[in-house]
Amino acid sequence: MYFDLPSVEEYLEQFCIAEYNYDRASKLETMNVLCEHFGHPEHFCPCFHVAGSKGKGTIANGIAAILRSMGYSTGVYSSPHVYHFTERISTGENAFSEEIYKNAEKELKEGLISLDPPYPLTWSEIVTIFAMLVFRQAKVDYVVYEVEIGGRYDVTNVISPLAIAVGPIELEHTKILGNTLAEIATEKAGVFKPQVPIISAPQAPEVRKIFKAQAAKNSTAVQYIKDASDYQILDAKIAINSVKQIFPDLDETKTSQIAAGISLPGRYEQIENYKGIPRLLLDGAHTENSIVVVLDRMKKDGVYGNLIFACAADKNVEKMAEAIINSRLFNKVYLTIPGDFKKSDFSRTKKAFEKFSLPIYSSSDYRSVIQKAFEDSCRTKTPLVALGSFYLLPEIKKQLHF
Repeated sequence: MYFDLPSVEEYLEQFCIAEYNYDRASKLETMNVLCEHFGHPEHFCPCFHVAGSKGKGTIANGIAAILRSMGYSTGVYSSPHVYHFTERISTGENAFSEEIYKNAEKELKEGLISLDPPYPLTWSEIVTIFAMLVFRQAKVDYVVYEVEIGGRYDVTNVISPLAIAVGPIELEHTKILGNTLAEIATEKAGVFKPQVPIISAPQAPEVRKIFKAQAAKNSTAVQYIKDASDYQILDAKIAINSVKQIFPDLDETKTSQIAAGISLPGRYEQIENYKGIPRLLLDGAHTENSIVVVLDRMKKDGVYGNLIFACAADKNVEKMAEAIINSRLFNKVYLTIPGDFKKSDFSRTKKAFEKFSLPIYSSSDYRSVIQKAFEDSCRTKTPLVALGSFYLLPEIKKQLHF
């Protein structure tokens, strides 16, 4: 059960300045100042760190689910939230009580009055320190922190984790992290800490080279997961092996079912028989590889239909379009933008899909496109799938009145 926190979200809006106008190192410096000012809530309890390009949310929640099955209370910090703000800061299973969030809000506001930060505060630092205050107020036993962007200069990189979990690395956020896998791997490996074990998904050779060197600098090593037949099993194995670094006698047979059964908002989320549509499938996949993973699972599950697609401007829409068309799973594609919040290059999106022969309906008016796709799918009794951006999914739910 998750919910919104209007007073907190309204307060946080004042920090929604142009974050990327600031050097990322300065943001991490500011985060260290915040942690010291608030009595180091990042060290309140033991924690785990989860990095990578995809699967972070599933891995993080898998770690938390395993710990809860062992009788421990947990906190999970993840991003983005899809439908409700408390998805970002939760037990991994549910939101905390409203009282805990309110107490942390009070602590945050009162503490910031006397703070003189070295740089202007931005949304990501304030939300992260708020999360840490929530976990301290809740007195959880363990926290799992998911990296937001990259790793080296990420605001979560102030923690001292027991173990570090890393999902698959691929090209993403190239304007920020770099244009090659090696450059991105260098950013991701920035979360490696001295003598802290690292559990990783299989990686490309250039990524493994970077990881090996960075691990050696930290007197540790990378354990790569093998024999994972699909991404659910892979994420579960990463979660299990992360916890096993601390609890070596962990019963893998019992915990594998727990970790593999994680279901998150906007990750292959299915709604059956919604107002005349046989199936509505919502997934925030926004890279070529994550799109392919969803398409492969759709084939395995026998899912097909119409597609609503939108993506942010910094995504490789050409590769995503090619994978979507080549899957032969869709009758028609409805193209739009992922809402008003995220910058999109709509002309590029249209161009990427229009070189193929699949029927297309397109407009930058995302509300009308969502309504058109819904009406057409209802009329023809065709399943409807949404892909390309987590920011698109709440717009669909709002438009369809969930």
